[in-house]
Amino acid sequence: MTSHQQAIAYEAPAGLALRSSSNAGSSTPASAPEAKRSRAQAVASRQDTQQQLDVWRSLFAERLAAYEKAVDSHRLRLEAFETEQLGALEQLKASFAAEIRVSDELLAEVAPIAAHDVDAIPSRRAAYSDRTAAFLAKLAMLAYIAFEDDEKRKILEGMLTHGRVKLLETISIADTEAMVAETDKFVVVAFRGTSSRAHLKTDIQARLNVARVAVDGRSVRVHAGFYAAFRKIEAKLREVLIAQDETKAVYLTGHSLGGALALVAAAAFGGNDKLGDRIAAVYTFGAPRVGGADFPNLVKAPHYRVVNSGDVVPLVPPNWLTGYVHTGMPILLKANSDHPIKRKPWSSAFLLILQSLVLWPFARRLRLIKSHDSNLYITRLDRIARFRGKWA
Repeated sequence: MTSHQQAIAYEAPAGLALRSSSNAGSSTPASAPEAKRSRAQAVASRQDTQQQLDVWRSLFAERLAAYEKAVDSHRLRLEAFETEQLGALEQLKASFAAEIRVSDELLAEVAPIAAHDVDAIPSRRAAYSDRTAAFLAKLAMLAYIAFEDDEKRKILEGMLTHGRVKLLETISIADTEAMVAETDKFVVVAFRGTSSRAHLKTDIQARLNVARVAVDGRSVRVHAGFYAAFRKIEAKLREVLIAQDETKAVYLTGHSLGGALALVAAAAFGGNDKLGDRIAAVYTFGAPRVGGADFPNLVKAPHYRVVNSGDVVPLVPPNWLTGYVHTGMPILLKANSDHPIKRKPWSSAFLLILQSLVLWPFARRLRLIKSHDSNLYITRLDRIARFRGKWA
């Protein structure tokens, strides 16, 4: 990796260190011109950081797409070649392996997780952490890699290994997917969000139907689609987690539909279940409402509900129509803020959709789609983590 690419992926804004040191060494009030210059420097530093993150996001998406395209292309070419020229098969495989090595090296240069990210996470703290949120948002994004495909699973393993994270298990049963990974400090379960027509069907089913689940002799209202999707993998996931080191805490996370599944998992593993005490926290990103007013009582672990300003998904289905509620502490991310805001968004789904349609002719894509993008969550959380704490 070149020094320039390292700066794109991980370098903290120089303006932050400069401002911190200057503030620490000064005990007298700054003059008006000095204060103005300081504010201008801070704005410039944030803009520079945002530009670096934008470049990283573009490079990562481009190279990940190229990597996956190369894998798909190679498979098709191998099948044709085996039929026509079996004698030259080994030579072709060697050539493909060289191409994959190059793709792997290029993708590793812009990997979302750095080797030292785990060290910066306060794993013993149950309270909300900017660094933990940024780290788990990246794992939630990596869960979108199609690990059901053995070749693409190698991409996921490479990305995780680059950040000192070990892939323990991938679970894919009837269009419900999750990955289980571990660091030297904790275990993470990242559920995949909406990425297919089957997932969209789950979303729609969840918004139209309600399941009543018996818990301790009482009926609890839960979205039927989310509940049914989680039930498909519950037994396997429980088996995998019970087999892990009991001294390691477990974090549940996911983006969009994946966040909803993480909440259902927290409810299922909580209470008197032997896994309940091991759930350290649940971090969700752009997750919809999951159940009725009685559902939050089932989520025993701390839940941090991270929401981008302008994201419409957390606003559906409407509370006034279905009685569904959110759980946990809302963490609002705004476009130009260097810190999270601990309150829920004020907008309604109707107003956001209307605003998005009005702005559509002047933008490259609908605003509500961009606001729900998992990469935008990562960009904002990474910027905040760099600004507020030790984050490379």
